[in-house]
Amino acid sequence: MENSVEFQFETEMFAYRFFNTVKHIDAEGLKVKFGRSDHHVSVKYRYRLGEFDSTLSLLDDLARELGGEEVS
Repeated sequence: MENSVEFQFETEMFAYRFFNTVKHIDAEGLKVKFGRSDHHVSVKYRYRLGEFDSTLSLLDDLARELGGEEVS
C-alpha cells in the first residue's frame, strides 16, 4: 500500500534541507518532490508489509527538527 504525505516549512531553505535528507532514507518506492510551493515537500512511499514500518514517524521527527509540520 502506498502512503502519501506533505510537509510544510517556514522557509524554502528548511524545505530544501528536508527534501535532500529524505531522498536518502531507506523506504520502498520512495518518491520525494516539492509540493504546492517551495515551502512544501511531498513524500510517497510503500508500507513495509509484515513488519512495523517506522517511516512516517521518522519523517515527522525530521520535519519537526527543521520547523516543519505535516499538512496532509
